[in-house]
Amino acid sequence: MKSLNIARIFSFILRYGSIAFAIFGIIAIYDISTRIKADEPTIPAAPPAPPPARPHKSMIAANGIVEAYGENVTIAAPVPALVTDVPIKVGMQVKKNDVLFQLDARELQSQLLTAEASISEALANIAVFQAQLERAKSLFDRLESVTDKRAIIQQDWQQRRDDLTVAEAQLLAANAQQATAKARLLSTKQLLDRLTVRAPRDGTILQLQIRAGEWAGTDPKNPALILGRTDLLQARVDIDEQNASRLKNPGNALAHIKGDRDRPINLTYEYTEPYVVPKASLTGASTERVDTRVLQIIFSFTPPNDQKVYVGQQIDVFIENGSWYGRT
Repeated sequence: MKSLNIARIFSFILRYGSIAFAIFGIIAIYDISTRIKADEPTIPAAPPAPPPARPHKSMIAANGIVEAYGENVTIAAPVPALVTDVPIKVGMQVKKNDVLFQLDARELQSQLLTAEASISEALANIAVFQAQLERAKSLFDRLESVTDKRAIIQQDWQQRRDDLTVAEAQLLAANAQQATAKARLLSTKQLLDRLTVRAPRDGTILQLQIRAGEWAGTDPKNPALILGRTDLLQARVDIDEQNASRLKNPGNALAHIKGDRDRPINLTYEYTEPYVVPKASLTGASTERVDTRVLQIIFSFTPPNDQKVYVGQQIDVFIENGSWYGRT
């Protein structure tokens, strides 16, 4: 009986002791984590930048993004190939037809040599068939010059005539072969020239995604580089569709770079794209509406000297409201 009581006591201690030990462990872990967190330096929160104030009550507020003037040009490789040379750098100014990058052209260069050899072969065949034609024509003309036809065997005359016809056909075939070889050579040269990607217009290299030795793809969503004019910029401004129906002729506007409310930039109206599109998410916030459609208005401006403006920056825009229908 005594041993049974001891076993019960030991079982009781083991059961509730393990629970108490687990609770003690949790308390200890919480205490240690609290002390570690208390020892960490407090990172001061960045002071919120107040939004720019509306200059006039009669102006409409909107969001926009900075683009290169005439829009950004995304350039991809014409064919998937190995990049052999990239003579440009980010921020470099390029002129129209300047080389942007070079793709591997060894295969087409070998085809070019073959095409050039085909032309040489065709020229040699033309010379041979031209000589055969002259010989056949000479023999046939000799028979034709005989005044007494009774001295000519009809079979010989027909043979000379057939030889002349065959020689003429062979010369025509050789000329066609030469024309085909020249066309193949021209086609190869054009394909070879396409592997040297050139600038479609003047501009600045805004982004460069390829290096020599890399494989260039043709996906326009992942372009090799982005080119754009930066001496003059443009702002693409989104007007919600609720306000688009009230728009008549927008006037000029003022813009503020995000986070800079003290230095406005004057915008000049360029044109309105007559097509309402889904709003592109600019903030990335989960609360931003994605079902909103917007009318896009394009303004231009010269980059100010007292602040740096980058392509792709978001801006707050205030558009003159004098040409809008209804109330604001």
